[in-house]
Amino acid sequence: KEEKRRGITINLGFTHLLLPSGNTLGVVDVPGHKNFVHTMVAGASGIDIACLVVAADEGVMPQTREHVEIMSILGMKNGVVALTKADLVDADVLGMARDEVRELLEGTFLYKAPVVPVSAKTGEGMEDLRAALDDCVDYTTERPRGEVFRMFIDRVFTVAGFGTVVTGSVIGGMVKTGDTVYLLPPEKDLRVRRLEHHGQEVAELSAGDRASMNLVGLNRGDFERGMVVSDRRLRATTLVDAHLRLFDHARSLGLWSHGIFLMGTYEAQARIHSMDKDGIQGGDTAIVQVHLPEPCVAMAGDRFVLRGTSSDITLGGGEIIDPAPLHHRRRPPGLIRRLQRIAEGKLPELVAAEVRKGIRPVSERTLATEVNVSLRELASIIDTDMPDDILVMRAERERYLTTTTSCNRLSEAAIKAIAAHHRRNPLNEDGATTEELLGKVGMAASPEGHEALNTILMRLEQAGKIKRVRHTWASAEHRVTISPELKRRIEAVEGYLKGCGMQTPLTAELERIARKNGTDDREMRRILRHLVGTRTVYDIDGVYLHATVVDVVRKKLLGALMKRPRGLTVAEFRDLIGGNRKICLLLYTLFDREGITERRGDVRIPTDKGKRQAVELLGEHQ
Repeated sequence: KEEKRRGITINLGFTHLLLPSGNTLGVVDVPGHKNFVHTMVAGASGIDIACLVVAADEGVMPQTREHVEIMSILGMKNGVVALTKADLVDADVLGMARDEVRELLEGTFLYKAPVVPVSAKTGEGMEDLRAALDDCVDYTTERPRGEVFRMFIDRVFTVAGFGTVVTGSVIGGMVKTGDTVYLLPPEKDLRVRRLEHHGQEVAELSAGDRASMNLVGLNRGDFERGMVVSDRRLRATTLVDAHLRLFDHARSLGLWSHGIFLMGTYEAQARIHSMDKDGIQGGDTAIVQVHLPEPCVAMAGDRFVLRGTSSDITLGGGEIIDPAPLHHRRRPPGLIRRLQRIAEGKLPELVAAEVRKGIRPVSERTLATEVNVSLRELASIIDTDMPDDILVMRAERERYLTTTTSCNRLSEAAIKAIAAHHRRNPLNEDGATTEELLGKVGMAASPEGHEALNTILMRLEQAGKIKRVRHTWASAEHRVTISPELKRRIEAVEGYLKGCGMQTPLTAELERIARKNGTDDREMRRILRHLVGTRTVYDIDGVYLHATVVDVVRKKLLGALMKRPRGLTVAEFRDLIGGNRKICLLLYTLFDREGITERRGDVRIPTDKGKRQAVELLGEHQ
């Protein structure tokens, strides 16, 4: 009603047009008024062909120039000019209007576009316009859309009997009925119930289509302008690095400036930090970091428009080069060179830059999420276009990427940690486990740390710097030499522990035996770690039990549990092995940790692992 009353387009309008060749165009009608440029940008994002409308009786208006500039920024390459209201002017005025349009379009992507006089009232030129659009389709090449499904939502409404419906232009990837999709940001799981294209139900939609999606799980209250529907969880950001071009007539920007950032349907007041220049003049290009007050979902290559803070003039726009950069507080020359390489090298350099941000290896799967691309796209880039400083390491399940500098640093830290382990345990052939090394090299907090560190350790093994000893990593040159005197001391300690049988070893007695044999406290700890490392004794919360005792008890217990699946109490276990309550509790603790028993109330029952071990120890008849 308001549009009719004011005689102007305010909101986006949608339809489709069947052309003489059989091609069908999805049409988005965008406002031409200067007060609704943000709506125009939302509708024009992702569009391939422009139909620029100029009234013959009014000629080129200020917003006409602004729209041509915005369309150039948004990456459009082809289009047609409709010179409307041709019935209201004579031939001379029509010729002047055509010349004015040609002058406006000189040097723009529309400089060769056909200018077609038309009249909606008389029908004059309408067939010519359709034919011109048909020709335009033939020489319009499809943009690279990628494999990640994304759609900025431009409308959301409720349909009785169906629920919530959203519409938009698909800017990448493909979606099918029944697929799981996500409303971003923040992140809400949805299911596609129904898809429509040009008013007809379809099974799938792909990049370039106008889409209507009936989504299960979405309420109108969940939606905010600027949200995206995607087929995967994409990372939202409040910082983007971008390549910015100011229009010739735009005011200059300083080192720090403010402006309205428009990308798809997202709109926000932003702070603009010029990275490679102290100031940006009209007509200049620059690399900038854009600080946003609210998170948006962006990908490298996305186009944006920058308007003045009062939203009265469009300053320029550009292309996202890094959707999740680090915060650049300073502008060292090295950083600027890296940003310029990303701007020139596009996705491969962006992937490399993402790897360089971290101090630990990153998996392909995580990296794809970080840069918002599909795994297949990322794999292709890794296979063909990685810079020399990026190291690709093959693990059991997937590949990990890091810089050669980070790999060298982590390798050195691992070698030092293994050497320190040998100094603490000079009597043990074993080295340190991967789990023990994770914290030593600063990778314990990483969910992918274990596999990533293993790839580095395997590289060190191949280089002959470390070796595997059972399930541990040891220095390549590590050898254990036990003198006859030390062997005698070890045997004295082991002999005492073995002789305790079902009695709990006494710490005081162990210390007395050690002193008698000339063993100090430090060497005693080394001897005990050696005995534990060689699996001669078990360390149960600081109490050491000999393996011959534990192994006999384990076999007895599993045999009894197989006959009594209801379990054994501590008292029943004590009677079974002839020990005291304390040693029974210690042994139950050990067997629980081994995963062969499980506590259920007052009893221990065998686990699946315990049952399998019982068969191995006692035979199939058990």
